[in-house]
Amino acid sequence: MKFDKIACTGGSGRLGRYVVDRLKEACDLTVVDVKEPDSSVAFRKIDVTDYEGLKQAFAGQEAVVHLAAIPNPRMAPADVTFRINVQGTWSVLQAAEDAGVKRVVVASSDAVLGLHYNPSDWQPQYLPIDEDHPLRPIDFYSLSKEVTESICRCYVNRGRLEVLATRPTHIVFPPEYPELAARGSDVQNYHLWTYVAPEDVAQAFQRCLSVDRAPYQAFFISAAEGLNTRPTLELVRERYGKLPEVRKPAYFENNPTASLLHIARAREVLGFEPEINWRQMAALAV
Repeated sequence: MKFDKIACTGGSGRLGRYVVDRLKEACDLTVVDVKEPDSSVAFRKIDVTDYEGLKQAFAGQEAVVHLAAIPNPRMAPADVTFRINVQGTWSVLQAAEDAGVKRVVVASSDAVLGLHYNPSDWQPQYLPIDEDHPLRPIDFYSLSKEVTESICRCYVNRGRLEVLATRPTHIVFPPEYPELAARGSDVQNYHLWTYVAPEDVAQAFQRCLSVDRAPYQAFFISAAEGLNTRPTLELVRERYGKLPEVRKPAYFENNPTASLLHIARAREVLGFEPEINWRQMAALAV
């Protein structure tokens, strides 16, 4: 990787464990969290909204991975979610800038699109969905992620930090493995059949820390195919009654069950390539 000393906020969380396992052998890693990590790495107990504490923890660090957040709208009230996700991101980026950190990689979400928690008839504007797709969040969680990305752009424009944002889709953890086949056949699948393994999300963060140049960009992080076994466009038509504009027909012709999220930018800029598919996960279900 490009950096030797890295701090990871939220490194004790469900995704954080995978990111820590991926990074800890490649750098001098410090977890910054309110809960002690399982791994034997350096640890600083600091709340993600504690700007002064974060500034002290980031002193001497070259890069920061920012994972600490409320990960979905069901885990905390709206005010708590917005404060932690938005105030936490500002605190991390301001503390990183003040501490002389060179690069921050921030966990956003594909929820910024506004397709998961908005009314059911709010369909994609075009397919496949890339990072230029309009963002239309109306719920508090998705809005917190859009504001997160706005904060990232602000700090890049200030000219002192490199910032990259990842937009993982639904991250599938082992307890969900038995449900994957049923989710793939569900026309009303909550996440539009998109998914990603936590190991692949960890890979994406490592790659964000490895690229030489990092002008601000957001990257969808997804498996290459959906959970579905029926053609993706067939399911979309059945779900919405019609197809949105298909801007890249060859994308679905080459892979009829392709993910609705186009990961070309992550592949081209980061060298990201998903390694785990849902069939491998389902085979491990107990």
